[in-house]
Amino acid sequence: MGASDASDASDASSEGERDDDLAGRDLYAALGLRREDAPDARAVKRAYHRAALRLHPDKNVDDPSAASKFQTLQRVYGVLSDERKRKVYDETGRVDDAELGGEEFENLYNYYRSAYKEVTTEDIEAFEKTYRGSEEERKDVLECYEKYEGDMTRVFAWVMCSEEAEDGHRFADVVDAAVKEGAVASYETYEAWRAEVRKRKAPKDPLGARKTKKASKSKKGGDDADLFALIRGKQAMRADQADNMFAALEAKYANPKKKTKK
Repeated sequence: MGASDASDASDASSEGERDDDLAGRDLYAALGLRREDAPDARAVKRAYHRAALRLHPDKNVDDPSAASKFQTLQRVYGVLSDERKRKVYDETGRVDDAELGGEEFENLYNYYRSAYKEVTTEDIEAFEKTYRGSEEERKDVLECYEKYEGDMTRVFAWVMCSEEAEDGHRFADVVDAAVKEGAVASYETYEAWRAEVRKRKAPKDPLGARKTKKASKSKKGGDDADLFALIRGKQAMRADQADNMFAALEAKYANPKKKTKK
């Protein structure tokens, strides 16, 4: 067995032990390949065939995890052998995003379109305007602040519609007021972050409209292209912010179908 084959077996075995969980795994390494080599479709297929011949349950009857290992191998190949899914995986590093491609994505898009009214760029801007500076945002900031013990980088990663460059002073004001009231504790991590933020000049209008590029309307689909881009953009946005924002938008713009009288 060569070094590459040994790597294949080791990686595949690890996959089986993790109950078919691909999160955080290097799919290329699972096939004995290296991402930096940019293997083409033929190389991926050859690597898959080598591993499949070795890991097939029929050849490993004494291994109770053989079926799980083989299923994991098939999932890996399913992503790397599909051009669109592989591109998403290469860009995001997320297997769940990559597997949400092709027909699966179209089905999700059609569901959103049938269940909810169009969510446009204007809708998102309107939502940001009502959320930023609100009591709801303040509670979210403090909740994340305590959860992550003053790590404001993580706070900004979780609080939707937030940008440190524009909202750093605002969030510092929120936390400072809560610390003064005794509502939350102060952390060294936060103190160091706040000191750096206070050195910078505060924005003149921190709650003012942000400069955003208007999404162009495609000839095919018109405003539907906005929603399509928003769902796709979930892969590029900070995942937690995207989940929170979409949930809020869905609740606000839900448009359930009315039952027709027979």
